[in-house]
Amino acid sequence: MPEESTAPSIAESTGRGALDLAIRCGEVIFASGASAEDATATMLAVTRAYGLKGCEADVTHTVITLTWDDPASSDTIVRSRNVKYRTIDYTRLTNTSTLIGELLHEPLPLAEARIRVNTIITAKPIYPWPVRRVGWSLVGAGAAFLLGGGPLVVAAAFVATFFVDLLTRMLAKTRMSVFYQNLAGGAVGPLVAAVVHFLDPAASSSLVVVATIIMLLAGVTSFGAVQDVLSGFYVTGTARVLEALLITGGLVAGVAGTTMLLARFGLVLDIAPYMAPSFSDLPLLLVATVVIILGFALAVEVPPRAIWAVSVLGILGYLVYTAGVATNIGVSWAAGSAAFVVGVLSAVASLIVRTPPLPLVVSALIPLVPGLILFRGLLELSVGSIDGLLSMLEAASVAVALAAGALLGQYLVQNALGPARRIQRRFVGPLMGVQVRLGRKRDEKI
Repeated sequence: MPEESTAPSIAESTGRGALDLAIRCGEVIFASGASAEDATATMLAVTRAYGLKGCEADVTHTVITLTWDDPASSDTIVRSRNVKYRTIDYTRLTNTSTLIGELLHEPLPLAEARIRVNTIITAKPIYPWPVRRVGWSLVGAGAAFLLGGGPLVVAAAFVATFFVDLLTRMLAKTRMSVFYQNLAGGAVGPLVAAVVHFLDPAASSSLVVVATIIMLLAGVTSFGAVQDVLSGFYVTGTARVLEALLITGGLVAGVAGTTMLLARFGLVLDIAPYMAPSFSDLPLLLVATVVIILGFALAVEVPPRAIWAVSVLGILGYLVYTAGVATNIGVSWAAGSAAFVVGVLSAVASLIVRTPPLPLVVSALIPLVPGLILFRGLLELSVGSIDGLLSMLEAASVAVALAAGALLGQYLVQNALGPARRIQRRFVGPLMGVQVRLGRKRDEKI
């Protein structure tokens, strides 16, 4: 009798190839800053596009798993990948999202699709590294300007954030923990502030520290953490929350330690009482807002066609925030209201600029990062005031309000206008890392 062939069938080979392609797409989406729900929906959509039914996807903080029961052989095929890198790269995210849309419309041959994914992963950054470094410096300079700093303070913030980024990048290459990276980065701000105080004692030198805090907090994935928790991915969300707390803890340790060291030498950093934004200074505040958004967009490689959109969204968000503060509804509610408006409008802007909502929302809300509140809490704790804990809680509530407000806006739009997604019922949040088709057509999968 002829021996039975142990080689995989054509259908099984195609299934394995589709699983490999889907899990690579999910990995790129997740590692570029998207949520676990985005990664899971991506993998299930790609497998459906290639005719694989009954797939199960699971995402934790570091591991992505995809399972398929082959109906022909009754074998269970499992694919798993470790997320070895995690960097905010919105061009890579956008290009992967575009490829997924093409696959859903008309699946490419598996070999060609895998080449496209590899090309996206290995592509050179669209902005040269000096432009990206200057982008982070613009975030710091714009933050100092937004908070009322003079020319010397703004220039010092530009220099400080440049060296913070340079230092953290160098430490990252040595595979040092992000805690120590941010501890070292947090120590730079107070040192530069001391130089500013020496040059001009009347300058608000502490704003240099606040600018570096905002710059470092801008890279914290608190948005994805809140989205994972609200979407029901509690394990992944908790891990991301702990990661955000670890990064913030390193930042707090660096700033607080250096500030106390400077106090030993007689230089006590102080911060002026919080001045709420007013409509009289609004033109200058909006200019500072655009500078921050532009710098962040360059740093995280937002596609050039979307920069005007994030600038407009950021201006509208800051106007809503200013109006909320002026009506005394509280900083957290004002930030949440601004984020809600940005979340709603980003659904429309996403269609216009052909970019997923996530880069638009995160970039537009960077000017509202609570760096000033966090630094005020550090100063209060350094003198033994219990008010410092309240300030820390207020900073956390603002960060959560920004994420929750934007997600609520997207949730309402996607449920009112679409998409008609066929994914697991346990997913309750909106898709942010991939482009969705708004409408009630039942044949659309994402």
